[in-house]
Amino acid sequence: MFDNAKLVHSQNLGDLVICDFCNGDGKNSVGGVMIGSYAICGDCSEKNNYYDSEYKNADEIDIVFSQDKTFQENVLEYRKQQTGSSDGIMSFYTWDDCDILKKEKLKE
Repeated sequence: MFDNAKLVHSQNLGDLVICDFCNGDGKNSVGGVMIGSYAICGDCSEKNNYYDSEYKNADEIDIVFSQDKTFQENVLEYRKQQTGSSDGIMSFYTWDDCDILKKEKLKE
């Protein structure tokens, strides 16, 4: 995935969906948006005027999710479209270069 990257840990979060803004449970909101890799629940989208076509940065919103579905349902569907699975996989990596930085600090 990345040059010199080493997988440290991988965790399957299953169907867990959490808003990247408020950390709210995806079952408790409807709609939502995607901005880059950030999934934002319907409540936060409403608070930030992301549904407003006149929103000053509307061009930064990649996807406006259906308000007929929960935020969780929308994100699970999006995951499946993007990766072939609705599971949320969180992976942590380190880089070989990090070892060099550690050695440099030890010399000081």
